[in-house]
Amino acid sequence: MKKQIIVITVILLIGISGWLLYDINQPEKTNGNTKGVQPGFEEGSNTISFGLLDENDKIVNNGSILEPKGNKLEYTLSLSNFIEVERDYALIVLDNFKQIPFTVQGKQYNVYPFNAKANKTVDFKTSISVKKDTSEIDYLIIKKPNYFTEKLDIPKMHSLQEILPMRFQVKNNSQKQKTATFTPEEMFNEGPNDTIFISKQKEELTILPTEKSGEDIYISVGNINEEKENYNIIALSNWKQVPFGNNEVVGNVLVNPGERKVFKFKLPFVKANSNFQVIALPRPYEVSEKDYESTRAEGSMRTVIKP
Repeated sequence: MKKQIIVITVILLIGISGWLLYDINQPEKTNGNTKGVQPGFEEGSNTISFGLLDENDKIVNNGSILEPKGNKLEYTLSLSNFIEVERDYALIVLDNFKQIPFTVQGKQYNVYPFNAKANKTVDFKTSISVKKDTSEIDYLIIKKPNYFTEKLDIPKMHSLQEILPMRFQVKNNSQKQKTATFTPEEMFNEGPNDTIFISKQKEELTILPTEKSGEDIYISVGNINEEKENYNIIALSNWKQVPFGNNEVVGNVLVNPGERKVFKFKLPFVKANSNFQVIALPRPYEVSEKDYESTRAEGSMRTVIKP
């Protein structure tokens, strides 16, 4: 299967700096809502916009360098849900690609659920404690985290596989960190390909809406581009990071053009239905506001793990 380019009504700006779907100038704030949005990206525009604001309400460019104060990164996350329906979201944070707790409005979370009304903006203050070796911080927003697609519904599954990412360097340590290199069980240079995919068979990329906990599946990491690509991959069950078979929670995969590497994975055991998703983050520790690809996050289609 070739990589599918999906046209959906919720548009993400393909840009390399500035506020995602926001005006690159400082927004004005009135009654808790963010103004200064680009023309066409306001209430009723059928778009989602999101980004960070610093203590002076200035926009923090996606892919830029964050400078801790003490050992803290403190920013306001703002999301404008300029669509015609209310939607639930969840925020997780990665430090060097490992999920960490963070604080919202003074309370600590590993996963922060929040709701946005139709055509409304949600702002909340976040605080992250960073370590001396923190080189990259990633804020990942999940759409409809509690929604299960247990039946094959390709439009919904395509929409829900999309991750809303904000990725940044951290100034206190520019040294690249080492990540365990994953050795694939098998490699393919022909046939179907996709950036990140979950399937029951290693040879075929067949969508897997549901699977029982503890069962073996296959994770494919592919490259449909013309240049070699480097990914760090993580796995999430119920939006909490889970280890791969070698007990590593982060794996590095280098993929040549046209290549697909396949890894066997045993699903975690769960007591209730759980969304499972694998996320590939390209160009780890090389994030830059001048390189849009380095600020992305690619999600697999969700699989519902059943007890």
